[in-house]
Amino acid sequence: MSNHITIKKMFLISLIISLSIGAILGIVIFLIGNFGEIQLNILLTTLTIGGFSLTGLCCATLLEKKRFSAFAIMGMIFSAWGFLFITSLIWNIFNFSSLDTIGKLFFISIILAFSSAHASLLLLIKSEKSIVNVFLIATLIFIFLVSLELIILVLSGFDVDLLWWRVLGIFAILDVLGTIVTPILLKVTDLHHQENQLKTNR
Repeated sequence: MSNHITIKKMFLISLIISLSIGAILGIVIFLIGNFGEIQLNILLTTLTIGGFSLTGLCCATLLEKKRFSAFAIMGMIFSAWGFLFITSLIWNIFNFSSLDTIGKLFFISIILAFSSAHASLLLLIKSEKSIVNVFLIATLIFIFLVSLELIILVLSGFDVDLLWWRVLGIFAILDVLGTIVTPILLKVTDLHHQENQLKTNR
């Protein structure tokens, strides 16, 4: 349990530091007005740390709750990989031979990290009500389908027909709908349960 808390604390500290550095750097740039390559790289690195710390934090929270631990760990690995890869691109640490491959890995890293974080937040929902669980499972399926379609889209070089975009749009809408409705259903069913308990106690 202490290890899980340490991991979560690490992501929180990284997020706070990255946001603080980004804010300070932004203020300095506006005051001085000197925006060179190094400043740009620092700002991009700060945004990268903040973004992937946030996705890692979502997965770490799921791990802390001891729910779907394997998935949570996988999500944190995606976040760590995404951060390391994109940071190496920003600072030209490695010489990649193919720009096409770099672009594909860039987008896939973001897709995997953010879809894992998205699913991790939903997996925190715990309910005994069937309707909540049905919406939860359906939303998780749509998250998977959207991320899968996006990855295939990236690998294909965005060379797909109109039908593909239509299906992706439908899945994305259902993904967003489920993400909004599922927590609301959880709250509604909890309130309904509380009302029934109050009636019973009267």
